[in-house]
Amino acid sequence: MTTDTILKKIERKNLGFYTSAQASRIALIPHWTLTNWRRNGIIIPTVTWVDEFYKEHIGHTFDTVVFMRLLRLLRDKGISLYNAVTAMQQLKQRFGSPNKSWSRAKLFVNGKHIYVYEDRDKDKWGVTEITRYNQRIEEFVFGEEFVLLKQRADALLIPERFINFVEIDPVIQNGLPIVLGTKILTSAIHELSIQGYRPNDIQEMYPFIPESRIEGVEDYEKFLDNPNLN
Repeated sequence: MTTDTILKKIERKNLGFYTSAQASRIALIPHWTLTNWRRNGIIIPTVTWVDEFYKEHIGHTFDTVVFMRLLRLLRDKGISLYNAVTAMQQLKQRFGSPNKSWSRAKLFVNGKHIYVYEDRDKDKWGVTEITRYNQRIEEFVFGEEFVLLKQRADALLIPERFINFVEIDPVIQNGLPIVLGTKILTSAIHELSIQGYRPNDIQEMYPFIPESRIEGVEDYEKFLDNPNLN
């Protein structure tokens, strides 16, 4: 089962392009895990890009990187790999590519089965109401995380504390992280910081970017480098 194979064929400019290393970093997945998923046919790169030297590169789409992140989040919640992949396929079939409609989706585990549905579908899927002390309980394994998708298609990829500093748009810079409201790669800001430039120095180079946003971008890049330390 793969995620890319169920994606609709659309123009490459809308797909984004991520090498395995870039996808691993953005989705916060250890590279060895992604390698293992690729070896087992769960996540495979299927989009190609030819550079200025006519060398062909193969990578992942924006949708697939979102699915990688979702797969990791579900695994972190104790969902089996098989059920997590099944849930992603159901999400794709029911709601399409990551978009605002995903904000209505909820995932519920009932025994060994996982369901993707909206509240109005409860009877359709056969999910029974759970009660304790006469109080109704709905124990969703996933749902609240989708709410931000009402505003941002990249909400699952960017931790909430960085959402006002960074964005990821597959039609800009091949979908690599950029400074919110610009086309400037966050990695470019990070490189300047590594070279010794302070946030106010960088702000002088890019006067249209608030210094607070530059600081937030740098914190984001540091987080991607060491997500387990934050």
